[in-house]
Amino acid sequence: MKKIFKLMTVALVAMCGFTACDNDCEHDFIEVDYSKKLAGTWTCVDAENEFAEALIFNADGSVTSTGVFEGGYYEKKGTYKIKGNQMTLSFEDGDYMESRFEMVEGEVFSLVDDELDVHFNYNYCENDLSDEIVGMWVCTQLPIGKEGDMLIHTFQEDGKLILTGSIPETEDYYVVGAESNYKVFGDLCITYGKEEGKALVFKFNVDPNATELGDMMTVTGFMPTENGVVEETSMWLRIKQNLDLAGKAYDYNNTYVSNVKGLDEDMTMMGYTFNIGKMEGKNLDKMLKTLLFAVEFPNADTLKYQYHYNGQNFVFEAPIVVDDNKVTIKMSEMHSYYRDVNMYMFQDQDG
Repeated sequence: MKKIFKLMTVALVAMCGFTACDNDCEHDFIEVDYSKKLAGTWTCVDAENEFAEALIFNADGSVTSTGVFEGGYYEKKGTYKIKGNQMTLSFEDGDYMESRFEMVEGEVFSLVDDELDVHFNYNYCENDLSDEIVGMWVCTQLPIGKEGDMLIHTFQEDGKLILTGSIPETEDYYVVGAESNYKVFGDLCITYGKEEGKALVFKFNVDPNATELGDMMTVTGFMPTENGVVEETSMWLRIKQNLDLAGKAYDYNNTYVSNVKGLDEDMTMMGYTFNIGKMEGKNLDKMLKTLLFAVEFPNADTLKYQYHYNGQNFVFEAPIVVDDNKVTIKMSEMHSYYRDVNMYMFQDQDG
């Protein structure tokens, strides 16, 4: 009983001593060292503010910021400090930010600026997904597209992105072989071209063997629409196959032109009237004065095609290199004037 009473007495004295302290009383609070807790990659996507960013914190107090703001791509280095519940970010270009800092260790932290009324959440990225995104991905259900639209993204290991398919923002328009650059920071991917203000950004997650068809990638990003910038989510399927072209022949003499999308109506160009939507391969002769008969692969190392020009038949052969879905036509080996051509191909179940 005496022992319990002594403990209660000590507790009461401590409580009285604490409450008796006035506002001028100073205490030495233990500062939390966030250098180890923050070390790593944290990403944020905020559609409302047209802002996305990857912050990479180092234990020595340095930080790298890479992101997109209103379509503009940026990279910058700086330092960070945390005192109490305040984070200060200072960058080499003069940018400076001081915000209220809140953190759930290993999951998320928030930067809050009450004066500017902004609240950004940064999620921790335990793994770098740079290797997982490499490959060819196809999406046929675009968030703002139309029925029948399709996009194919081929992410190369060298940081190049090849875009093929329809562009939903522009009506009835296809693009083939458009190229841009991309960088991955944790689960954040930024694509950007040579023109300023053309950067796009999205967060993604790859689910291996999610379906019987293969890997699925969930993509979440923001894009401009008629109603302003909105956040959209889409699903992409990885095309996983090795092309077996040897011994195959593809006859285009009476084949519909399938890599061009057009209106089902007559139009006139260069003195000829034709219908893009219903055009057959043989009708190309009217416009181009040439006709592609066939493409053959006599063996695994050769591409052979025949065409008709000015009343004469021509046969052309070129060496090729097949690497999964990538086919390189080695035109440079035939003549120094030519350059090699890279194509990314996939075959359907009947092809």
